[in-house]
Parts: sequence; C-alpha cells; structure tokens
Amino acid sequence: MAESEKKEFNFWPYAIVGMILTVVMLGIWTIKIAVKNPVQESRAYMMKYQDVEENINELIARQKAFEAKYSIDMSQNRLRIGKNVVRIKVTDKKSGAPIVNAKIFAIVTRPTTSKEDIRLETFTYKDGLYESEPFELSREGRWNIQTKVTVGDDVGFTTYKAFVKKG
Repeated sequence: MAESEKKEFNFWPYAIVGMILTVVMLGIWTIKIAVKNPVQESRAYMMKYQDVEENINELIARQKAFEAKYSIDMSQNRLRIGKNVVRIKVTDKKSGAPIVNAKIFAIVTRPTTSKEDIRLETFTYKDGLYESEPFELSREGRWNIQTKVTVGDDVGFTTYKAFVKKG
C-alpha cells in the first residue's frame, strides 16, 4: 500500500457516542439531585394544595369576610433559640374590643420544609391576648407562624414571618 492511499481517521462516530453518553450522565445526575431534594407541598391555608385549589373561591370569600369584621395582631411575637410562646390579639374592627371566644390553631414552621413543624392547638386567653403553650426552637434562621383563627362561622388565616437568632 502506498502512503497516498493511507486511510484518514474519522472522529465523528466517537463524538456522537460521547455526546449521547454525556446527555445520559447529565440525566442521571439530574435525577439524583431531584431525589435528594424532594418537592415540598405548599401549605397555604394550612391545607393540601388540592383542597385549596378546589375551594379557593370560598376560602378567599371567607378570608375577606373575616378581615372585614376582625383584625389579628401578632406583632408582639419575638422568636428566639430556646423556649417561646405565640401571642395573638384578635379584636373587633368596629368596636376595637378583644374577641374572647376565638378558636386558634397555629403552626410554627420553616418556609422551605415541613420537617420541623410545631403544631400549637392549645391557646389560653388572658388580658386580651391568646397565648400558646410553650415550645422549643433549636435552629436559627427564618421561621413562619401560620395561624387559623375561627370566630363563630368566620375563619381567617394569617402568616407572621420571624427571624430567629441566638441571644
């Protein structure tokens, strides 16, 4: 064989196979990352999103009716590492009088996960404030206090955002 008849080496088949393998490897990597970080369900209105989606118009109407009659004040809450309580003030908008017969349910939660949720179902009424049973926080960072306040047939939802730090 003469040197002029020497076959040239073709890289195209190797490049195509390399690209296919790269796409497969990136797909596997994406699946591994997705499995490590599962989707967190939305907890709006303290319900599953399917229930919220089915009843959103009713929930919004009930929220507006509640907000027209009552106000919820949670500004006196300061969360910190260690023992805490949630304080909620519910007042009548027209008279400004505190509401004595409200039923309150609250969740102290992280915004990105529900693994550390603290459910607060027992509130005592004293001097115009509803106070939860004591609970413990051990992690710094962003926390939300989500509340569901029921007065008669009226239901109101609110979220108070807090940042917890040592000291």
